[in-house]
Amino acid sequence: MIDKKLLHNLKLELDKCAPENEHLNQDGLSGFFYALTITPVIIDPADWMAELFYGERPTLTGKQSKDLKKAVTAVVKASNKALLKSELEFPYDFSALDDARFDCVWHWSAGFLQGIYLRLAFWKSGIIANETQQASDVVANSVDIIFALVEGDLSVLNNIDQLKAQLQLAGKEPTDELIMASLLQALPEAYECIRLFAAQMSLRLLAKQTV
Repeated sequence: MIDKKLLHNLKLELDKCAPENEHLNQDGLSGFFYALTITPVIIDPADWMAELFYGERPTLTGKQSKDLKKAVTAVVKASNKALLKSELEFPYDFSALDDARFDCVWHWSAGFLQGIYLRLAFWKSGIIANETQQASDVVANSVDIIFALVEGDLSVLNNIDQLKAQLQLAGKEPTDELIMASLLQALPEAYECIRLFAAQMSLRLLAKQTV
């Protein structure tokens, strides 16, 4: 898990730069830096700093830029340390998920999705499916689960008919609400699938660099 104090400090610096609704909140920042950190290739800050403000970076004073850069750097360093220690596990416990915690999970997922979109072609490349001769790629499907939860759009799911069939077998009407609920329960597994894929690709890149 990324240090919450550092994330909170970054959120406070963002508050000084723009209204609260014009930048990621603390949970969104957590999700964003999870995605940024597990991505196997380094992404230049110039490519993602504006994402902290939903893609619209405001004009900043010299002091704001300096303080924001300091807070961001602290979070990046903490994120990388957490990655090296294998501490970037899914940060929420679903055993006691009330409305407030659900809101936190949504913001985390939205931030994570923003980070994933920085290299979406990689995550949706279908590498695993190609190597295992599968018709459907588990990593791309995991990204779609998160997209569906964040955007409330089930049309992106390749296995929507399978989900409906599973609900029917359980004696339940496959409404959009129930499908969304099943996707929410699958969120930790979807994240873990993405994380493990990223770790595997990182090892491959390291092996190539070594050669």
